[in-house]
Amino acid sequence: MKLIVPAFDRHYRVSATDYNWTNPDEILTIGTDEAFVGLDSRRYTTHGRVAALDVTRAEVNAKIISLLTRDGFYVPGRERQSTETRRRMGEVFGLARGFETGTVIVLHRGRPRRHAAPPN
Repeated sequence: MKLIVPAFDRHYRVSATDYNWTNPDEILTIGTDEAFVGLDSRRYTTHGRVAALDVTRAEVNAKIISLLTRDGFYVPGRERQSTETRRRMGEVFGLARGFETGTVIVLHRGRPRRHAAPPN
């Protein structure tokens, strides 16, 4: 399935405001209006890449619940939290929608957009 992973390693920067503190090939979701956050590391990056990953929805769901639990937004056993989990699942799977595998994307005001190539 198509998901977003970090686009660059820790040493690559397109501009002075770029950063990547995530783990390689970590699944990303929206962290802020301008940055992705890794589901495992809870660290941020400014660029994501659409990748075809061999993971199941259940595995991604478990990662989201783990992220929400560590951040205090999810307490196992509370029924109303399934809404937040479903919202995050839709977000994780929806980020790559409409982009081809390999496309580098950034967030602008919380929405994914294709990264414009830097001028030569």
